[in-house]
Amino acid sequence: MPAMKIECRITGTLNGVEFELVGGGEGTPEQGRMTNKMKSTKGALTFSPYLLSHVMGYGFYHFGTYPSGYENPFLHAINNGGYTNTRIEKYEDGGVLHVSFSYRYEAGRVIGDFKVVGTGFPEDSVIFTDKIIRSNATVEHLHPMGDNVLVGSFARTFSLRDGGYYSFVVDSHMHFKSAIHPSILQNGGPMFAFRRVEELHSNTELGIVEYQHAFKTPIAFA
Repeated sequence: MPAMKIECRITGTLNGVEFELVGGGEGTPEQGRMTNKMKSTKGALTFSPYLLSHVMGYGFYHFGTYPSGYENPFLHAINNGGYTNTRIEKYEDGGVLHVSFSYRYEAGRVIGDFKVVGTGFPEDSVIFTDKIIRSNATVEHLHPMGDNVLVGSFARTFSLRDGGYYSFVVDSHMHFKSAIHPSILQNGGPMFAFRRVEELHSNTELGIVEYQHAFKTPIAFA
């Protein structure tokens, strides 16, 4: 499969302040790699751009590799009604992010329209500083809950300039218009997705390269 183009729009509020990003990139499922470059349409962000790295990347589950015998259920959904994703993120200092992901598919493009509402972040939250320097890799637990629903959960950390971390936990609910591909439904249990991002951000322009690889059994126990 050739690289698929990505178009993306992220709108929302953080503690009541509006923001919007627009942009895009491309993804190659066989390589488990995607890019996304976005610009703010409302001037400098009032929070760390790293907060949106995983929305820009983890919003597009389509571009992960899958082990032999399994088909990427998100690519399968493109021709079978698509899917939506809702996510709740709870941050260590009390902030909460609600994210909704919806998609359209046109002429080989994946068009994402993502909405973010963040509330409860204290005024002295790390997210309002320049202390974050990197998003760390994650492993998401994915589990089918019926023919049309996948649920996911993971913990995530940001590395800070002082050597510390800023953390949050995430729960996702993915609803498919048609049945999830049988290779996922019939595996009898969970799968896992490893994700890593490379980031180049400013307070007005954000860019990521993300790598995604799903697995059923850790190599150490294969």
